[in-house]
Amino acid sequence: MKSLLSLVAVALLFFSHASAAPGDEPEQIVISETINGSFGKVWRSVKRSMEAFGCPKPQIEKIIEPAEEGGLYKGQYISDYCILAEGEDSTRDVIEKYSVAPRIRGGIWVTCRVQYKLNVKEEEGGKTKIILRAEMSGFETYITAANHFWVSNGDLERSMMLSILKYTQDELQKSTSE
Repeated sequence: MKSLLSLVAVALLFFSHASAAPGDEPEQIVISETINGSFGKVWRSVKRSMEAFGCPKPQIEKIIEPAEEGGLYKGQYISDYCILAEGEDSTRDVIEKYSVAPRIRGGIWVTCRVQYKLNVKEEEGGKTKIILRAEMSGFETYITAANHFWVSNGDLERSMMLSILKYTQDELQKSTSE
């Protein structure tokens, strides 16, 4: 009987660790693009894209100016939480459109939101590099009554990067036509 209990304990321990294996969790999507354009134009495009996606107010908007003359600019932009859905009826559908919903048996999701995190870095030769990540979150009201955070499937990140690239292209065309 004692060996049977030991075997059950070992099996439970194994399965509890096996379900939490790092391969089970989806990895965060990171999108990186290098643009032929100045830091200022790309930075304006980031801000315009955030406004277009309904995320006008950043939590962090920081530009690090170069220490020496002729140095390169860096910037960090972290959006506020952008609401994608509210209410019991539509939230689960939106969560499943952009990610794998966190598994909470019997849970009722009432919000779905995204937060964009961008690093913008000026490079030599008039180029600017953008690194973009997004984190999804939502409020589950019935079981946990808490916010939960998870990674997206990459669709939101790709849409945001395409928007930034489009606005940057518009900025570059506007400056060449003037």
